[in-house]
Amino acid sequence: MFRIDHGSPRKLWVPVDRTTGASLYVGQLVQMGGTSFNGAAPLAAANGAADTSGAQIIYGVVCGTNYKTPVFLATYGQYAAPAASQADQLSVVKLGVEGMHPKGDPQVMVEVDVIDAKTVLTGDICNATQGVAPSVVTVTTGSTTGAGMTTGAIDFTPVANMNTFYCRSGANKGIYRVSKTTSTTVHTFDTYWPYDIAVGDTFVAVPMKQGQSYVQINETAGYLGTCFDCSDSPATNYFQIDVLSLDLREAGKETVTFMFNPIHLCAAR
Repeated sequence: MFRIDHGSPRKLWVPVDRTTGASLYVGQLVQMGGTSFNGAAPLAAANGAADTSGAQIIYGVVCGTNYKTPVFLATYGQYAAPAASQADQLSVVKLGVEGMHPKGDPQVMVEVDVIDAKTVLTGDICNATQGVAPSVVTVTTGSTTGAGMTTGAIDFTPVANMNTFYCRSGANKGIYRVSKTTSTTVHTFDTYWPYDIAVGDTFVAVPMKQGQSYVQINETAGYLGTCFDCSDSPATNYFQIDVLSLDLREAGKETVTFMFNPIHLCAAR
C-alpha cells in the first residue's frame, strides 16, 4: 500500500467513482480527471513512457472511508464499495464527512491525501500482487573482485543502471549496488561489491534505484495501484518517480520512499 510521508497540501472527502464500479482501499493511489469518472477511481497501470498514452493525473492516496462501521478485506485492508441506487446508498450508515459535502449525504466517500509536486510518499514493493515479496535469489557463481555474479532468476528483465541489488546474506550483507545488467541471471556492476561474493550468498533485486526511476504499479484486477510491481520490467510502460530511499532489508516489508515526477500531475504530457 501507499502512504504519505509528508508534504500533502491537504486531505479532502471525495465521492467514490460509480462509473468504473471499483471499490477503493485505504492506501490506494487514485485519479479523478477527465470525463470517465464521477469521483475517485483507482489509478490504472501506466501506458507508455511516463504514462504518455494513458495521460492519467494522479490525485492522491486514500486514507479513510465514511463508513460508520469499517469493512476490511484480507490482504488489502479497509475499503469502501461504490453505490448508485437510493437503497444501496442508504443501506450503510455513513459519518465523518467534512468540506463541501454535508454530513447527512449517504453517498459513499473516501478521504484522500492529495498529492502535489512536493509530496513524499512511501510505497510497498511487491511481486505482482500486494503481500507477495520480491524473490530472494541465491548466488551460483561468485566473484573474488565483487564485479559480478550469477544467481537464480530475478523477478524482472532489468534495464541497465535502473535496478538495485541488496545483499541479504554473505560478506556484503546490508549493502546496496546498482546493476548494469540486462539479464535475469548474470549481473555485473560498475561499482563493485566491496567484499568477495560467495556461492550461497543471497540477494534481492528491484527495478528502481535512488534518483530518477521508472516503475509500474500492480495490475491485479480490482486492486490497481496498491503497490509497485517488481516483476514488471520498466522498459516500455512506466511512471517516473524520484526515489529518495529504498528499504530492502526484510522480506515482505520492502518499501520505496519517493516523489512522483511532476509530469504525472499535469494534464499535458
